[in-house]
Amino acid sequence: MNVPDQVEDYRKALGTYERMLAFEMDSVKKSNIFRKMGDLHLEFARQEKSRDSCDLALQAYQKALEILSWEHHPSQRAKTLSGLGAAYSLLAEMDERADNLVRAIDAWQEALSFSSLENFPQDYAALQSELGSAYRKLAELEDAAKNYGLAMAACREALRVFNPKDAPQKYADVQMILGSIYLTRSEVEEKELNCIEAIAAYERALDVYALERYPEKYAAVKNNLATAFIALSEVKEKAANCRRAIVACGDALQVRRPEKLPLPYAATQNNLGNAYLVLAEVEDGAENCENALEAYRDALQIYSLGRYPEQYAATQNNLGHAYLTLAEIGERSENCLKAILSAEEALKHYALESHPSDFAESQGILWLAYLTLADTESRAENCLQAIDAAQERLSVFKAETQPLEYASCQKDLAITYSMLASAEETTEAKAEDCKKAVAACQDALQIYSASSSPAEHAETLTLLWAAFTALSEVEDGAKNLHKAIDACQRALDIPEGVSPRDRTTAKKNLGYTYTALAVQENTSENCEKAVDAYESVLEFYTEGSAPLEHADLLCDLAFAYLTLAGAKERAENSRRALKTYKKAFRIYSRASSSLPPRAIPLLPMCGEGLRIVAGRWRRARGSSRPARSRKGL
Repeated sequence: MNVPDQVEDYRKALGTYERMLAFEMDSVKKSNIFRKMGDLHLEFARQEKSRDSCDLALQAYQKALEILSWEHHPSQRAKTLSGLGAAYSLLAEMDERADNLVRAIDAWQEALSFSSLENFPQDYAALQSELGSAYRKLAELEDAAKNYGLAMAACREALRVFNPKDAPQKYADVQMILGSIYLTRSEVEEKELNCIEAIAAYERALDVYALERYPEKYAAVKNNLATAFIALSEVKEKAANCRRAIVACGDALQVRRPEKLPLPYAATQNNLGNAYLVLAEVEDGAENCENALEAYRDALQIYSLGRYPEQYAATQNNLGHAYLTLAEIGERSENCLKAILSAEEALKHYALESHPSDFAESQGILWLAYLTLADTESRAENCLQAIDAAQERLSVFKAETQPLEYASCQKDLAITYSMLASAEETTEAKAEDCKKAVAACQDALQIYSASSSPAEHAETLTLLWAAFTALSEVEDGAKNLHKAIDACQRALDIPEGVSPRDRTTAKKNLGYTYTALAVQENTSENCEKAVDAYESVLEFYTEGSAPLEHADLLCDLAFAYLTLAGAKERAENSRRALKTYKKAFRIYSRASSSLPPRAIPLLPMCGEGLRIVAGRWRRARGSSRPARSRKGL
């Protein structure tokens, strides 16, 4: 029987039950009719994703429960509570997720007081299976450790009854729930281990759900496997696991066709896009980004804002991430503008009050898109737009409850204010922007400690260096340069937080700042410190491995020698400066006649350094993508 015919039969049955309620009958019969009406409304709600049908199911079950007592009608009450729990669980997908999941759990737990393992093992195991799924979903929202533990315990109880020999399908369904528990748990702890456990659980389900016998279940497991492989790729064998995810999506799409299973088809296309997008980070960037975009667009052929707003908005955020990745590789302006449009589409559904974390993600896409645009065009205007987005994202997070997210927002603001400062027309405006960048860094450093978050602590100190260095150009020059040097040296004092490349950049920053300070005080001493810093960096950027970077550093070193010549050994230091400039010029000439040497280094946070920091933001938030793909399954 196809779905429309089934729905029509349900409606006829519902009409019959409604007419029966007009007759005189005993209370038990009436409660039985209410329960059956609840079951029908629940089926409507499942098929049509209807909030109204869900509410009608709840009303019918509750009327039945008013009549049924544990003392006189335990079996009927347990069945009704099971349906009530299912209705609350479905309602949780539409509204008040945490509250409705708790209501579903309470109903199922009460039903278990009758359906014990000894007396009714099948009912007991079915309820435990439902509880495992509900606790897993609740763990995403609150008390993660506690609820993951309860979810695992419920599944283990179900597996005391369901086994692959006597109840293969129910056994496989519990394995799917277990896989989802492990996968969701991987987002907060022991990612690699939990992803591997999730994959093992899904593969046990596949032992039952073969393509030939259970095509739709097979496709669902394959889709979940793809999600697990994507998550695992973030910590292990990125390319290989992304390819495994792509193969799994292809297997699922053998069954999930848009004309027959439109929503599952769209969910798998969304997953496929996620796999290609992560793969683009390590190989064939442009090609895999285009593959990701194609998959997301296919999903949006099904997901519309009007009918499926949750899935539509999540996919638009995914599109935004893909366009940002493509902007790093190809046409920057065009792709940033497309990312902005995608995030704005997502924000048509994601409001601060109803979807705070998703709202924050959309605002983060806007921030990075505007910031990237500001690097090449309309700097002041785009920086202001980026600041607005960063402030909106910050409104979601509080330092007391979500400290790492709050600190990340502060870091975003520091980057943006430093960029804006370079575009200001007055010294007063530049000083104000720099001070805001300093304040944002200091707020972030209250959370990012050298012991608990060494990489973030060192990175924020580098941002603080940039802000003080820029501020020194318009206010209290020597004082702020000393503060910049202090920030830079503190970053270098955290070996576990600074990679070799970042350490080299920090030393280069130190050389620049000592040279600037030498112009104002202690010329000889500060120039010699600058020379030492640049010479240590030259050991990393050699002429053979990085000729242009080597030449840039030679220019910086030559300028330090030239400044030193004004304080002592004029002739000797001038010769050193000239010799160093000539060597740099020869390297530039060999590389390209269109790349003349520069005499004074640019602020690293404008350009490559900024893109490195911003790129880390995108990749860090990319880890949430697999979770998005589970919506609409």
